[in-house]
Amino acid sequence: MTPEILRDKLIAAAKAMEWSATIEPDFVSPMFRGRQDASGASLPSITIGLRLGSYPVLVAPVALNSGDEIKASLKALHNQMVIARSYMRAEEVINAHIMLCVTETSPTADWRGLIDLVERDETVCRKVIWMPDADAVGASFARFLARTFLAQPWRSSNAVLNAPLDHNQGLAERILIKHGLSEPSADRWVKLADIYKNDPDGLIPQLVAALEQAE
Repeated sequence: MTPEILRDKLIAAAKAMEWSATIEPDFVSPMFRGRQDASGASLPSITIGLRLGSYPVLVAPVALNSGDEIKASLKALHNQMVIARSYMRAEEVINAHIMLCVTETSPTADWRGLIDLVERDETVCRKVIWMPDADAVGASFARFLARTFLAQPWRSSNAVLNAPLDHNQGLAERILIKHGLSEPSADRWVKLADIYKNDPDGLIPQLVAALEQAE
């Protein structure tokens, strides 16, 4: 799989949620906003900038061959994200993500450990890796999507109609009755509490009076 395929799938997922989805070339610029000279830091050779709703994203390939190779890739991606931040709105920076598509794996590499190494590293921003399954690309992408801000768990939940909206209805009365008040007194106390909710000093005498009347 290629980063372009991941890009297209992410855009389609965002549009399915009726979000805006745009390609942002500035996010992969070698120059900081307002600067004319390119950064001297190492940058990834292939990166795609996206804005999905209010989430800025860098999409890039990743090879799961060795820890040293992964760390070098992360360093370059971090450098690119720092540049990309200069093109983001201030409120977007906290939402920035790097999404990686596995394009190569070594048969001797501990690829699970390498994925864990990348995804646990939240330096600069959060990172999520998609490892496509050649036999079930749709299924692997669905699992990937479920771990991102594009997840929609409610789509797979069964709707519950006529569910009670407030399981706490009558809770105060039940607690008061449990602690010794009669049902009429408990009902009166709850009503008084609602009437005098902005006047705690006036509430106390009313509660005492209601209790004396009940006796």
